[in-house]
Amino acid sequence: MYRNAAILIFAIVVLLAASCRCAAQAPAPAPNAPLPNTNELLQRALANEHKLATEREKYDCRISDRTIETDSKGNTKKDTSVVSDLFYVNGVPVERTLQKDGKDLSADDQHKQDDRVMKETLKYSDQANAQKQEDKQNQELEDFMQAMMLANGHRETVNGRSVLTYEIVPNPKFDAKNLNQHLAQVMQGKVSIDEQTGELIDINVTSVADLKIGGGLVANVHKGLWLHIHNEPRPDGVWLTDLAEGSGDARAALFLHPYFRFKETADGCHIYSATAAQVGPVQVVKKP
Repeated sequence: MYRNAAILIFAIVVLLAASCRCAAQAPAPAPNAPLPNTNELLQRALANEHKLATEREKYDCRISDRTIETDSKGNTKKDTSVVSDLFYVNGVPVERTLQKDGKDLSADDQHKQDDRVMKETLKYSDQANAQKQEDKQNQELEDFMQAMMLANGHRETVNGRSVLTYEIVPNPKFDAKNLNQHLAQVMQGKVSIDEQTGELIDINVTSVADLKIGGGLVANVHKGLWLHIHNEPRPDGVWLTDLAEGSGDARAALFLHPYFRFKETADGCHIYSATAAQVGPVQVVKKP
């Protein structure tokens, strides 16, 4: 859900960010049953996502982002906060900014937001466009997971559900070919996964080595970059990301200044019901 460039350098956020998935609760497997392999978990998550993506349409959430940029000594250079509304169109998240730095948007900025949101809504109302976006995200996720390994897994029961916890380590035999895969090979940490659905519950990872691609122009990630994301199920079984946070020194395609920390929280998520039908062809209204 977090749209800051700090998150964009993590392909794994595709699994989490803007995630809102659901499934009927299945009986937990026996504690001594063999653990599923990584590919099985991935396929469960993708199948569950495809099957139940329409459940996203029910939800609207209020998103609060705060990003602090600092110098090398930790002194604050820029402190930015943004409040947005998040909703879904054919499973694709769309955000509308409401406030920046504690102030409502100006009339002109509101108009720009309305235009952008309308364009995105119309774009993803076309199922073909929504499917292209989903396919792109799924491919990024698979790229990331091919470059990593889940080690030392164990199973436990939490609130009646079977939860798998693993250590995240690089795959030493994998030849990384893109930014996502190179990044995965320097990240280590822990992850917990809902076994029945493959949905991610919590991930906490840190880069354990410096990473430079294209001489640092394409990407420059320093050791110690940290990301933590947590998802929780709603009473109706829908999973929503309620926390994303991180810090570090990173630059991706010159979009992100080094030395940053951020925190995003989602609250006020509620279910709404609405139906809409398009009457006649879409017409673009030009300002006089």
